[in-house]
Amino acid sequence: MKRNASLPFLPGFTFNKEVGKTKFHKPHLLDYNRDVMIVNEKIKSGAVGRPLPGSYKTMYSSIHSESTESRFPAWIVFDKQVLSFNAYFQEMKHGSCQIRRCKIFFYLEDGSIQVIEPKERNSGIPQGTLIHRQRIQKSSTHDDSFYDIADLNIGKEVELFGRVFKIIDCDRFTRVFLNRIGIPVPDPVQCPEDSYMKIREKEKLQLEASKPPRTRHSLAQFLAHDRQVLRFWGYWDDRETPHGLLHHLRLHYYLADDTIEITEEGNKTEGLEMGPVFLRRTKLPKNFSTVGLPGDDFGNPLTVLNVLGHSFKKGHYIYDSLSSGRNDLGSRYEYVTDKDLYIGAALDAYGRNIVLTSCDPFTQEYYRSKYGYEDFTPAPEPRASEREKHLEIIKSSKVKVLPPYNGYGSYEDSAQNCHSIIVTPPKKDFKKFFQMDRQGSDSHLLRFEARMTAPHQSSVDQRFLITYYLSDDTISVFEEAAKNSGYFGGKFLKRIKIPKPGEELFSSTPPEYYLPKDFYVGAALVINEFHFLITDADEYTLNYMEKNCNEFSKSNIRLILDKLREALQPIYKDFVGKYLCIDPDQTGLITYHTFWRSMKDVLGDKITDQEILTLARAFPAKTGSMDGITLAQLRPLVHTELHRNLFHEYDRMAEDLLKRDITRSGWLTKKEIWASCRACQIPLSLDILDAVIERLDRKPNDPCCFSYSHLLQFLDPKELARKIRGHDAGKMKKKDSVDYAELLKCLNLEEEFLKQSK
Repeated sequence: MKRNASLPFLPGFTFNKEVGKTKFHKPHLLDYNRDVMIVNEKIKSGAVGRPLPGSYKTMYSSIHSESTESRFPAWIVFDKQVLSFNAYFQEMKHGSCQIRRCKIFFYLEDGSIQVIEPKERNSGIPQGTLIHRQRIQKSSTHDDSFYDIADLNIGKEVELFGRVFKIIDCDRFTRVFLNRIGIPVPDPVQCPEDSYMKIREKEKLQLEASKPPRTRHSLAQFLAHDRQVLRFWGYWDDRETPHGLLHHLRLHYYLADDTIEITEEGNKTEGLEMGPVFLRRTKLPKNFSTVGLPGDDFGNPLTVLNVLGHSFKKGHYIYDSLSSGRNDLGSRYEYVTDKDLYIGAALDAYGRNIVLTSCDPFTQEYYRSKYGYEDFTPAPEPRASEREKHLEIIKSSKVKVLPPYNGYGSYEDSAQNCHSIIVTPPKKDFKKFFQMDRQGSDSHLLRFEARMTAPHQSSVDQRFLITYYLSDDTISVFEEAAKNSGYFGGKFLKRIKIPKPGEELFSSTPPEYYLPKDFYVGAALVINEFHFLITDADEYTLNYMEKNCNEFSKSNIRLILDKLREALQPIYKDFVGKYLCIDPDQTGLITYHTFWRSMKDVLGDKITDQEILTLARAFPAKTGSMDGITLAQLRPLVHTELHRNLFHEYDRMAEDLLKRDITRSGWLTKKEIWASCRACQIPLSLDILDAVIERLDRKPNDPCCFSYSHLLQFLDPKELARKIRGHDAGKMKKKDSVDYAELLKCLNLEEEFLKQSK
């Protein structure tokens, strides 16, 4: 039975929806399909009773087909996913309209709605949860439909239990979620001004202006300045007395009750037993002459009189209402206030002359806003005496010298055991470990290929793999087994820190270890008295060193160009003529071996193989035309660029291509595939991307349509690992060419040569 729309939606005005029902059995709610618990399809479609909250399904159509939708229930797929909207509703208050802001939460797992109004201090109205979490029926319809995702958007008005809420904004997750399911989200709407609050503010100002000035309450100062403390630093010079010192003090002035506390910042090496408090928290009198009699309380503003004298046994005491013996401030003494404290001020703290020298930023801002002070230059302190200078020398000379390293464990482990009796492991640099640990495909491992040199060089060409771990500066060496060499290969050196050659091992000072900057192509290393020469590095290592060129000077292209420019300036004519002889066809390209030999002839030992390799990688030969190149030949080049730029949006790209294929045919035009690749920001150049799309499988009846599943299979990194395992397309080979014409143009030495020739 449908509800009558003319009746209010209140208890007693609705009808029982179970009228006419003959079966009241408990329906079969859950079922298993391929070992996965799902909601019964009859319950889901509403054939048996009403759907459960866990089987909530939005009325808005999905961008995917039914075959590609998830078979999991909504309470698993949309767990802890909530759409948040900012809204407001109007309420009449004393003839004016009041705007009340609130938040509307839509829970995707069951379609329930919750409305919360943020609490404001001293608002005078009940705030918090306005509508508890529940599914809400639409009051404007005659059926049993509930509010869904399509009903909540910026600019829409929803009626929830008699209140009309205007949605003005949403959070970023809500905007992205609605856009991805095809619902456009408008720009945020500005909330109207609250006329009721304007009237309240105006009445408040008029009321305060009409009130007579009130006497200040005793607790007003405490409530206004609670937990606000002025901090000063100063000194007390007591060196005139025998064995006196220059005491460094810290003064705290509590604005809540005008009390002062002074603590001493002493030095333990001076041999003095100093308490933590120089002056306990109390009011400090300005003009102190002598200690008062027993019973005098400087902080008590009342005076007690004995009107009967001492002749009677108990006496009779009353308060002195005439305040005899007091000054104009109503106290026996005049105390130090905040206006008496400033840099350079001298305070008399019960006979001790304390000079203030500096203050903290909060104190500076307080005096700048209240008294208009601008100069907070610290005051100079008196010079240290000969005795204090001697104490400072003794303090600076007390450096703990550890015993020599005995060879057991690592040096850090032995040094840690010398600092304490309890044996504890050495502390590791966890900040560096978390920054330089593996993060996805970024391994933070530098791998170099090396060979052993004299005096341990053998007749067999042994190849070694040296790995440097940036997380803890350790090194490991593996030997590659060559065929018919007699060497088994395997682990040559376990992961450990390696000291540099010439370091004294059994000493009290820590040895100097190899650092990342010591590893480059052409570097000579001595590892446990074995001499190695680094001959090559992998692509990740070269890219990492070029991106972090501030740490690796051998891969800094600017420093290398400056070095080359300085060396070529006097012999530029001969250098260019030599290249013209090598390249008679004027192609502007030479082989890497020729380029390496030319750099060695010009700079000799001043340039390393790493710097020559960096120059060759910075000025490679251009690819040229893509004609005649197959898709298999393009695969290493494409995946090298994807790996170099850390591209991992394969799932998002597949989703975007599937969204563009409305008919689910598996074919798309070149324009649509191109737009999808550019939308997903695939890091490929335009000519390479165009060549890849042209070589995809075409539709038999329509050559203008291409298979996007073939593109996804081509870009899949797992497919690359199966087909070209171990291939490195980005490494500079000796057969690769170098664009020396672009290098000469970058050096910009031609203009200087022409000026000198004129």
